[in-house]
This record gives sequence, structure tokens and C-alpha cells, in this order.
Amino acid sequence: MPDGAVVAAVLAIALVALPAVGLFAAARDRRRRDLVLLAVFSLTGIGGLAVLLGSAVATGRDPGAVLAGRWAALVPEMLANYRSSGWGESSVATVARLFEFGRVLIEEQLPGIVLAVSMIHAALVVYGFARGAGLAEADWSEASFSLFRTPLAAAVAFVPAGLLAAVAGAELRRPAVDLLLPLGVLFFLRGLAIIRALLDRGRAGLLGRALVYLLVFQMPFPLLLALSGLLDEFVDVRTRLEKKGADDGPAGPDIPGGF
Repeated sequence: MPDGAVVAAVLAIALVALPAVGLFAAARDRRRRDLVLLAVFSLTGIGGLAVLLGSAVATGRDPGAVLAGRWAALVPEMLANYRSSGWGESSVATVARLFEFGRVLIEEQLPGIVLAVSMIHAALVVYGFARGAGLAEADWSEASFSLFRTPLAAAVAFVPAGLLAAVAGAELRRPAVDLLLPLGVLFFLRGLAIIRALLDRGRAGLLGRALVYLLVFQMPFPLLLALSGLLDEFVDVRTRLEKKGADDGPAGPDIPGGF
């Protein structure tokens, strides 16, 4: 196994250098931020998958199985701590099932997890950190996250991937789920952008926004929001809001920048 310094350097390239290259290469000519996000995600995802492949080649072992084994080794100690803290057996059993689900997910879907995290990382880079990186607002064709949209190809890919994940054998189900995980994050971001548009239209204050965002990140709302983002490809809620706003008058100033 490579030492910690080499691992740290590789991860820095995958999670810092590659997204930065994608950000500065794509954020020009007044391109939309959602298109820049896809470019940053692509480079980040390629870097993350390359790390997994390099680890597998260097060690001869599946990284997912290795991480899942380490996770499983920690579970008994964590459950013992919960019991010593006074947790009831039913609560401990529920947590144990969640831990087992997490272990299976890591073992079987680590590439999909890496891609999903890459999508989240790209969103934070593009909508959260770009201004701090020195990119002027004039570099974007739009600034507000409420305008975030997904490409039609994402919705087209989601349907067959969902069918394969539901009915196919393990040899096809695993890559289908790996594809569904980042697509789910992408549609979750679109659903979150709809929430942002509704908050902007309602002139919600800082406290109201914080309460809404706190709610939508609680399960099962992220899943419902991802489904809403997928359906919005066909319903287009924000265009309907714009038309209604044009009939009713201006909806107030937007808040530029990130989420």
C-alpha cells in the first residue's frame, strides 16, 4: 500500500486540482453555472474512479470490499458504546441494520458513491466556492442557484437505469445503481433549486429559508426532492412561476450567488 503522503497527494489532485481545472476552463464566455457544474463533476468523478482503479491495481483487492471490511470491524465497538450509553435493544438493533445496509452499499456500490460525492463536491465548488476563487459574477450567464437545470440526457438515462436496477441480475444491477446514485444527486439539486425559486418568489427571510433547508435534508425528503427534480424535466415548475409572476407583477429581488 502506498504511504499516507502519496495517498494525500493523489486525493488532493482528484478533489482539488481537477475540479479547479474544470472550473477555470469551463467558467468563461458567460456559460451557465449548471453546465460548468457538469464539467467539474466529470473531472472530479474521473479522478475519483481513477483513485479506485489505481488502488485495485496496486493492491490486487477490491477497494469496496476493503473499506466494507474495515467498517464491519468497527461496528461491534460502536454498538457496544450505544448499549453502554443506555440505548434499548430495539434501538441498537435498528442502528445495526442501518450499519449493515451501509456496509453492503460500500462493498457493492463504491464507484456510485464516489460519483455521487463528486456531484455534491462539484455543486459546492461551482455554487459555493467559485466567488472566493476569484471568478467575477460577469463570468456567468446567470448567478442564482434557483435557475439550476439538468440536461435532458440525464432524465433519458435515469429511466433505463432504474429499470435495470429493479429487475436485472447482479451483473447489470450494480452498474445501473452506480449510475443512479449521481443522477439522483443531480435531480436532488434540481429539486432544491425549485425550492430556492419558491423561497425567492415568497420573499422568505433568512430564518424561514434555514428552516426549510433543514427540513428538506431530513429523510425521506431528499428522495422526494430528487423525484420532483426528475418530474420537473416534464412539468417545468419555474417556467410556470415566471409566467404567473409576469401576470401578477415582480416577485422581488433575487439573492445572487450560491444556494
